[in-house]
Amino acid sequence: MNCDNKYFQIKCDTIWDGNNQIVLLKCTSSYPAPIEEANLRTIPNLAETFRVVSGLSDHTEGIAVPIGAVALGAKVVEKHFTLDRSLGGPDAKFSLEPDEFAEMVKAVRNIEKALGRVTYELSEKQQKSREHAKSMFVSRNIKAGEFFAEDNIKVVRPGYGLHPKYYRKVIGKRAKRDIEKGEPLRIDLIDWGDNYEIRS
Repeated sequence: MNCDNKYFQIKCDTIWDGNNQIVLLKCTSSYPAPIEEANLRTIPNLAETFRVVSGLSDHTEGIAVPIGAVALGAKVVEKHFTLDRSLGGPDAKFSLEPDEFAEMVKAVRNIEKALGRVTYELSEKQQKSREHAKSMFVSRNIKAGEFFAEDNIKVVRPGYGLHPKYYRKVIGKRAKRDIEKGEPLRIDLIDWGDNYEIRS
């Protein structure tokens, strides 16, 4: 492991030899720590730079910072806990009571689910939701070569046709073939002319 920082060099030399189960926690040593000093972007940098699991040792008030840390890749979160803040103590102000801690855990689990994976595909639910979206449909029978106009295409549900943002671009174009009333208007049904490109 390459450690450029002298402080981390000492730590790395001490714990890395023969040990690959290391977690580095980003910690702001203020009590309580100001949110603007959390510098959560350090968390993914720790993992990348030192090739270890990274996380957060949090001294801020509330649960926003731990949730943000998980969104940035934190795998471990350390948060102070108290049964009752009114009991006092040096850590009481930034410690979580049981119901607050449970809320943090629930929010973290939801964020983990929301992170998902890199994808540009529509899920089954997203595809089904297109039924509630609007798109262009043919509102009366159209002959091949006939011009599209406001009296033969309409924007209605469901979202099986061309997106409404192309409505003005479609007006004045010709139909490539006969199209029946009620048919979704698709790109391939329209004669766009030469050197014209459109994407759905």
